[in-house]
Amino acid sequence: MQNIKQSSVGYISPPLSGRRSVKLRQFFLHRLPIPLGAGLAASLLTVTLMLILRVAAGIPTPVELFGDHILKLFNANTFVLILVTFAPNSKTVPLGLALLGMIGAGTLLGLLYATIVRVATPAQGKWPGRREWLTALAFASTMTLVGVLLFQEELRQNTFGYPIGWATLLSGLGLLADFVLYGLTLSLTYRALLPKQVSANADRNVQGRRLLLSRASVAALSIGASAASLGLIKSYLNNYTSYDGSTTPSPGGVTAPITPNSEHYVVTQNTVDPMPDINLWRLEVGGLVHKPASYTYEEVQKLPSISRAVTLECIANPPRGHLISTAIWQGVTLRTLLEQQGGVQKGASHVAFYSVDGYTVSLPLDELLRVDTLLAWRMNGVDIPQRHGYPMRVLVPDHYGEENPKWLTRIEVTDHFVGGLYSDQGWYNGPLHTMSRIDRPTDRVSVGHNVEVGGIAFAGSRGIQKVEVSTDGGVSWHEAKLQPALSQDSWVLWTWQWKPTLAGTYTLVVRATDGTGDLQTEHMQGTVPNGATGYHVVKVMAV
Repeated sequence: MQNIKQSSVGYISPPLSGRRSVKLRQFFLHRLPIPLGAGLAASLLTVTLMLILRVAAGIPTPVELFGDHILKLFNANTFVLILVTFAPNSKTVPLGLALLGMIGAGTLLGLLYATIVRVATPAQGKWPGRREWLTALAFASTMTLVGVLLFQEELRQNTFGYPIGWATLLSGLGLLADFVLYGLTLSLTYRALLPKQVSANADRNVQGRRLLLSRASVAALSIGASAASLGLIKSYLNNYTSYDGSTTPSPGGVTAPITPNSEHYVVTQNTVDPMPDINLWRLEVGGLVHKPASYTYEEVQKLPSISRAVTLECIANPPRGHLISTAIWQGVTLRTLLEQQGGVQKGASHVAFYSVDGYTVSLPLDELLRVDTLLAWRMNGVDIPQRHGYPMRVLVPDHYGEENPKWLTRIEVTDHFVGGLYSDQGWYNGPLHTMSRIDRPTDRVSVGHNVEVGGIAFAGSRGIQKVEVSTDGGVSWHEAKLQPALSQDSWVLWTWQWKPTLAGTYTLVVRATDGTGDLQTEHMQGTVPNGATGYHVVKVMAV
């Protein structure tokens, strides 16, 4: 039997499989690139707009909103694993991958758009039809609605420091502008890329050149948007938080009682920290208070204030670590501020602190009042530096640094706990653990010579009652001398005089007893997720 068949009009038709192969080739080479190209162009132009809004108005990008939202769904161990995996670019790489993912999703949506509008080709006219406009509008509306519903907890952030209400509105409008532009660009570029019908009296060469020009214009738009986006990303990263994870030095093994602002440890969740405009910023006090209020920065500084030394320690600080510092902070106590608002209403049990970067911390009201929480606007005699929380930050003695939020903008008294990034991830949120550290010596000492062993100890608002040092790995202990603490909430500096009599290796160990009489635990525990515990051990050689 013959494999081919004579047709009724006198030509040989190819086998069915051959016709399918031709159609598939035409689809992948001529049809598929059109919706994908339109989707890519729309995505790139949208990225440009969202970066412009980020730089010009402080409006968070959808990528940042997504990142803030998704990080809350990870537990502490997964979060740290991500940081380690992408180190030393733990913030920029995930953000970049999320951006590429958004561009990829926007590109693929071009296929869905083409499937819905079903424009017959060659198309009639150069402008989208009614069905195409409505589809673009539906895309924009749906994406905006999904974004607002999904990111409702993240929308309240704004890097310029707008109050929460305005920040939420601006973020919502930013999403609307981004997705409207995407829908419009998708519709227009898709129509521009389609082959057009040729009228009977038209020159086919002219029509071909017009189609080529339209496609070249879409390509130029995509390239221009890419270049603009790269420039805006570079501008955005000019303020990259490269100081994240900075530690406080102890030159020569000596820790200063007061840490200079430039040497105070810094940890931040942000790729770029907010830079609040003091003319826009407000401190709002609301919720279950009798007299809600909103203060300007000038009005805040007229509130009754105190100055106090407070030590801050990061929950990621290991026994030997230097993510711990002390400064003199000036501000109004939470108790005084609540009294200014007529006190709290019946049923008040928690206070939620909201920051301009979307960071949220919630703690029991009675605990905050017990440790005399401070709302500070000055640090070591000057306005709080931007990286440390300008114009106001919270100081909660007895709690790790993650629960001392920076860039405060709203205080809300509630009858329930309010979740946030670190609490949702399952990090420890109780009183910090007693710690002690050996700063000196660290390597060699001389036999027969007096050696000063020294360091710090800290137990939050519980204070330090005693510090002990061992030179034989904890078999015997010697009580160290304590310098007077700067306040109940500051670290204590300690020293002990030692004169090694024999050459060899010595194992120095330190432990502290807090103000309640509880001895520091020797149980070794990592920082994730409950904060490190255990004694600091240093081996030195006596020669």
